[in-house]
Amino acid sequence: MQQNLQNISLKTGAPMESHAATVLTPFAFSKLQEQLVLAAHYASFPMEDSFLVRHHTKLEGGRRVYWIPRDGIISCSCHLFEFSGILCRHALRVLSTGNCFQIPDKYLPLRWRKISTSSSKLLHNAPSDHAERIQLLQSMVSNLISESAKSKERLDLATEQVSILLSRIREQPVSSPAVRDAASIHRNF
Repeated sequence: MQQNLQNISLKTGAPMESHAATVLTPFAFSKLQEQLVLAAHYASFPMEDSFLVRHHTKLEGGRRVYWIPRDGIISCSCHLFEFSGILCRHALRVLSTGNCFQIPDKYLPLRWRKISTSSSKLLHNAPSDHAERIQLLQSMVSNLISESAKSKERLDLATEQVSILLSRIREQPVSSPAVRDAASIHRNF
């Protein structure tokens, strides 16, 4: 099934895919979409306190997925989400078989989201957590790259403006220890 949503091709027709396409940057959506397509090849088996998820051709092994629907918490033993910020095929399979039609917000990190007006307002109006602001900036940069790559003119403009912005930022003092600590955390991303 193919359907276009702002230059994005939907491959599964699943409500979770449509929802993700409206929320995630094109790069993040393509990574999640890969996992959604692969999820269709997996079976999930309810266990006492979790689900066992394995490829439909395998009789042994698999991944453990813990899901608490009332709290919107899902976790997989493969730890793809913790590593990349993208839910894995195993967790997506469990959500799908559990009739979950949207990916819970906590599994759509700010760094992978498209920037909306409300996100822009958050940046300017609320002195939010420094780490959250870094994630928001990462998301904005991801969108900048996606939009700039569409033409030579856009790429030239973005390169020129980012160069100017970077020069201005380097002129600013590094003010507080908390900001310096957050900068060192950012280097570990």
